[in-house]
Amino acid sequence: MDIVYTKSFWELDLSDAQDEIAAFAAKVAGDGFDGVEMFLPLLTQPPHHVDAVLREHGLEHRVIDIITEGSTPLDHLRSLDAAIEAAMEFDPDLINSHTGRDIFGFADNKALYQHAIARSDELDVPIVHETHRFRPTYSAIETRRYLEEIPELLLNADLSHWMVVHESDLSDQDDNVEAALERSRHIHARVGFEEGPQIGDPTDPTWADHVDRHIQLWQRIVDHCRAAAVATLRITPEFGPPPYVPTIPFSGEPVTDVWQANVAMRNMLRTRLT
Repeated sequence: MDIVYTKSFWELDLSDAQDEIAAFAAKVAGDGFDGVEMFLPLLTQPPHHVDAVLREHGLEHRVIDIITEGSTPLDHLRSLDAAIEAAMEFDPDLINSHTGRDIFGFADNKALYQHAIARSDELDVPIVHETHRFRPTYSAIETRRYLEEIPELLLNADLSHWMVVHESDLSDQDDNVEAALERSRHIHARVGFEEGPQIGDPTDPTWADHVDRHIQLWQRIVDHCRAAAVATLRITPEFGPPPYVPTIPFSGEPVTDVWQANVAMRNMLRTRLT
C-alpha cells in the first residue's frame, strides 16, 4: 500500500496572486507533497486549467472536498448531488464530503450517506465522509450508529474534533473509535486536544503526548487499510489558520507558521508511520 501526502490550500493566502492555483501548486511541489486537497467552494478557476497546472508541477494525487448545505435534508440531498457533479470535473482520486447535519434525524442522515454511496459506486470514485463537528459524525458514539447501519460507509478520520467533543484522548471508548478507524480511508492529520481542535505547533514538546496519541490512532488506520488491501492511503496534514491556530492577544498574529506546521507534520509522519 502506498501512503501519499496531499496538501490543503486552507491556510495559504493567495488573494493577491495573479494565478492562485499556479502559486499554490508551485509551493506544494516545492515542499515535496505528492498531491493536493482542494475545497470545492473556493475553486474559482476552470477545471481544465487546474488540471493542467497540477500536471505541470507533477502533483498526481488530488482530493476534492465538498459540503452539503441547506436548512432541510432535501436541501442537503440536492446540494450533495450538485457538489459531486462539480467535483468530478476536477478528476478526483477521492471525494471528501462534509455530509448532513447533527440536528437532522438519524433516518435523514442515513439516507444522505446511502445516496452518496450509490453515487460513488456509479462514478467509481471513493467518497468518504469527514468526522466533524456540526455533522452527524460529530462524536465517536453517534458515528458508530451509522457505521453499524451502513456497512459500506467510509470515513475521513479527523480525530481532532472528537478530542474536543468528548474532552478526552478517546482511550475510554476504544470500541467506538476502533469501528471508525477500521472504516477510514483518508486522514486529516491535525492534532487536537481536550479543549480545542488544534494545538499550536506539532513540533512543540509541550504537546508531545497529544501528538503521540494521534499518531498511534493514525497507525491503526494504516494497518486497517493495509489489511483491507487498500491501494493508496492519502493523508492531508490539516493545521488551519485562525481561529483554528491560537493567536497572540491584541495582535491577532498566529502563534506559529501554519504552512510550516503542516510540512513538519508530514515529515514526522513519513518517519513514524510504518
